[in-house]
Amino acid sequence: MIYSVELNFSDPSRETEWHAWYETYLMKLVSLDGLNTAQRFRAAAPEIVTWEFLALYSLETLDVYESDAYRNMGGGGNASVAYHGAITRRRNVYDGIARMPEVREDGRILYCEDAPFGFDLPNTLFTPLRAASGPRQAGATSLDGQPASRAIAVTDAATVEALNLTAMDGLAVYAPITKRHE
Repeated sequence: MIYSVELNFSDPSRETEWHAWYETYLMKLVSLDGLNTAQRFRAAAPEIVTWEFLALYSLETLDVYESDAYRNMGGGGNASVAYHGAITRRRNVYDGIARMPEVREDGRILYCEDAPFGFDLPNTLFTPLRAASGPRQAGATSLDGQPASRAIAVTDAATVEALNLTAMDGLAVYAPITKRHE
């Protein structure tokens, strides 16, 4: 299952510090049993999407959020308390992908919520995702449960440019800002 965190960060004077903190936090998270991968992304066209940043994690089950190890490292937003005034986010878990593939520097994530099966694009295969939970508290993490369905695809920067995908209504394009942590 995929844990998706869509974020905006509204304090430009602390953004570099926040990114450095988040990179360290990703490395801690993947040390937990049941949380297998973590990678962060930034919108290729942040001015036209709702969420500028995206973090995708591969989970075995939601049980990871019930663990003392997760709570003790500040899971559920407690680790980022110093940045809470600048963060808005939406969190959800999705079935449809067991393990998120690595997206390399020239790769792009295509993420859509109004087209639950994606779009018909050349050489691009969307995977439908269904919410694995509705709105609820999952241990130390609060899940928004929205959207209930969406689609995701991995492509490359050349395809995004050739098809002008950043201008496609209903499609958010994200470029990696970290490597995939495992």
